[in-house]
Amino acid sequence: MFKSFGDLFIGFLASAAIGGLVAVTVAASLTNSYKWALLALVVWFILCGLFFGRVARRRLLKLNNLLNECKIEEYVEAYDKVEGRVHGQEGHRMAKMNKAKGLIALGAVDEALEDLEEVDIDEKHRLREMNLTAILNIIKFNAYIEKGDMDRALKALSVCKYMIGDNLYREPFKSNLIELCNRADARIDLANGEFDGLEERYWEILRNSYTTLDKVTHHYRLAEIAEHFGNEDDRKEHLEYVVKNGGTTIYRYLAQLALKGDKIPDKAIYNAPVDDSKN
Repeated sequence: MFKSFGDLFIGFLASAAIGGLVAVTVAASLTNSYKWALLALVVWFILCGLFFGRVARRRLLKLNNLLNECKIEEYVEAYDKVEGRVHGQEGHRMAKMNKAKGLIALGAVDEALEDLEEVDIDEKHRLREMNLTAILNIIKFNAYIEKGDMDRALKALSVCKYMIGDNLYREPFKSNLIELCNRADARIDLANGEFDGLEERYWEILRNSYTTLDKVTHHYRLAEIAEHFGNEDDRKEHLEYVVKNGGTTIYRYLAQLALKGDKIPDKAIYNAPVDDSKN
């Protein structure tokens, strides 16, 4: 994991080399045995890997928390910096995809799609990269559906469903992917104006949501459904939740407009300014 971050990878190499030399020297002087010296070197390399792996995980957790807590502008700015520090193809691809998730939540869908187009999947090793393929297409679906490009949204989703059908994935990734596809199906029905049973489906999705961003997104969808059925009290309650918890998401901005009397737009207003006021 730490190899994806250039600074951590360099730190690992430097620590492993310098510390390894010290470990070999000390072990050799104490035991006068090359076997103990080699063992000391291996143990030191393992400890370095564990340490820098833990640092990398903590760094990723901190970034993900920004997204999950709807601090989207901070998240995107952080990934702007990460892009310049990642190491290797895998690191660059994950940085592009993660940044795109933040851009979609901001409403900057066109910019998100530009980043996603730069993510290359090696078709010769598609099985090896099947997790990456699925995640990439789910993010593309979210971008296209917000943009109103149904054809491309359906195409991206079909890739995920096809790969699920091939039974290539292990648990828990498979169950998570199936849940994301179910959410995508509900989003398609909402975009197509197929409201029969949709409110119950979105309540079920909301009950299975754990991050603030997910909850904000689905409360906004429930507000759209409530507006369709003329349930003004429910609409207002969902929109107030979004305004209170939506941070710098596009949904908070649109909810603010809706609470002022505007109709909820059919699709996001891209690159819309976010009102940071608490009113």
